[in-house]
Amino acid sequence: MCGLVGFVTKRNSAGLAEVLDCMTDAISHRGPDDKGIFIECADGANLTVGLGHRRLSIIDLSSHSHQPIEQDDAAMVFNGEIYNYIELREELKRAGHIFESSGDTEVALASYKEWGVDCFRHFNGMWAIAILDKKNGELILSRDRFGKKPLYYYKDDDAIIFASEIKSIFLYPGVLKKPNFEKIYRYLSTIYRYVDIDNASFFENIFSVPKSSYMRVSHMFETIVEPFWTLGEGMVDLKGNELSIVDDFRDLFIDSVKLRLRSDVPVGCMLSGGMDSTSIACVAYKILKTPILTFSGITGDERGVYDESEYIDEVVKEISAEHKYVKPEPSDLFDSIDEMLFFHDEPICTVTWYSLYRIAEKIKEQGLKVVLNGHGGDEMLGGYWDHYHYNFFDLETSGNADVLDYEQKMWLKNHNRKISEICQTREYINKLQNDEVLEISKFTDYSDCFTLDFAERYKMTIKLYSGFASTLSKRLHKELMYEGVPAIVKPEDRNTMAHSIESRSPMLDYRLAEFCFSLPNSFKIRDGIGKWTLREAMRDILPEKVRTRKDKAGFIAPADVWFRTTNRDDIQKLIDSDFIKEAQIFDMSRLNEIFKEHLTGIKNHQMFLWQFINFALWYKMFFADNR
Repeated sequence: MCGLVGFVTKRNSAGLAEVLDCMTDAISHRGPDDKGIFIECADGANLTVGLGHRRLSIIDLSSHSHQPIEQDDAAMVFNGEIYNYIELREELKRAGHIFESSGDTEVALASYKEWGVDCFRHFNGMWAIAILDKKNGELILSRDRFGKKPLYYYKDDDAIIFASEIKSIFLYPGVLKKPNFEKIYRYLSTIYRYVDIDNASFFENIFSVPKSSYMRVSHMFETIVEPFWTLGEGMVDLKGNELSIVDDFRDLFIDSVKLRLRSDVPVGCMLSGGMDSTSIACVAYKILKTPILTFSGITGDERGVYDESEYIDEVVKEISAEHKYVKPEPSDLFDSIDEMLFFHDEPICTVTWYSLYRIAEKIKEQGLKVVLNGHGGDEMLGGYWDHYHYNFFDLETSGNADVLDYEQKMWLKNHNRKISEICQTREYINKLQNDEVLEISKFTDYSDCFTLDFAERYKMTIKLYSGFASTLSKRLHKELMYEGVPAIVKPEDRNTMAHSIESRSPMLDYRLAEFCFSLPNSFKIRDGIGKWTLREAMRDILPEKVRTRKDKAGFIAPADVWFRTTNRDDIQKLIDSDFIKEAQIFDMSRLNEIFKEHLTGIKNHQMFLWQFINFALWYKMFFADNR
């Protein structure tokens, strides 16, 4: 796990070594253990090429895995982990490749030399890679299948500049900071999960290399983007009865955790008390056969609505873990957001990430460099409340009336919900299928908080497509590839790397994703409970109290209360700031009205208020303070 920067430019090389050095140092938090720089003039092309790297040593702690790495007519910088590097190295050895190191860096470059851009199909891991291919006269940029590792770029007629974090790109001469108002509008007017459905950043002309893809950059700075993986093309031929399918899932899940335990430094686990993180922690304990460090957040919610400590304590006891609880404090919120925005470079999606930032601090205090998390399970196996309704729709339209009646009754019984919700959501999904509404319509629309001029200029339609047959699979696919997971993995990376920690996601193994999306609905939702296959696979591995729990909580800080009490004066001060008024983005009357509604309890606007706070502090940091 590391950080990378680089450029290919027509600019005269004078002074560019110093620029590259500064760009590399700007992300030293991503790799405090080592630093490397490569710069040269490309033969016959009048180009200067620079590659910079900061290393967080996880696998092969020796200097043999130093970067940038050069071999023959190729050079590479690499951020992330190729978890199946041992298997790939053996395959490459049989093809004649020789290795000096025991890590995955050499394997990544040798894979490219052996298979070209097809190498990315061989990788099981998370990565951002820049490869200078001198033989073919091109630069290759690539990101992993789920976009866990960031890679931004800026391009004009004279250069392409790229980096793990946007702040490094701005250190290259001539790159200007301009706000991307379309992105800002989407962030503030809708809900966080629709912010990262494209590759644009919050800055104009700064983009992400698309996930699941590689980008070819010619010596004329022409770019071609090609996907190397599409989820729908990797369907699994399920064989045998239910028991054997569950066994196959269990074997795959255990192997996914096992691969992500490969490390030359200790590994810990984040533990929420839910099915996903608990399954990972329990399997990790069985593989390692030794107690591990686990970390959980206590929301500080005096009402106890989201308190999962009873489940967490059960797991900690089961695996004899050394456990650390972290409680975020609202009094630290504003100072923390300013600190976080330095590492994130962009507004942050939910208040949950403030809490997880504090957990990352605690992990660093314990001296850990690697931690496992449970991201992705809900989006692959049907873990959220509305997933049941998509299943109901599929059962109804396929004519399974008896099963539909049973599942609805069990859902009502298990989750203490109202029957009216079934009719309301059924009507919504039917309209969705007939293109009468958009998915975004189920969330509160805050477009009226903008000036009319701003709203008319930047308002856009958001419509997502999925090629899967069932409506449940369509819904899950959109959440996995466009909505929920992209909005999770980005802040997860920034929060942990801010503290020089590598965060690994066993659920986001592409083999698991392909397996889960090959399963029929009944293997995801059954007896009115989600994640049926995972629950069955974890028999005799999880504490029964966790394995059979029917509720879904999630780690949500009680921001609605915080914003009415501890943080209210700071929020009002931001609303009243001169730079907010001068930006001419907001209808100030409506903005104050929204805050008043929240303070009086008429409505809960905590999500919008969090996004306003983040936007305001981000805008002040990058634009208002620099005028």
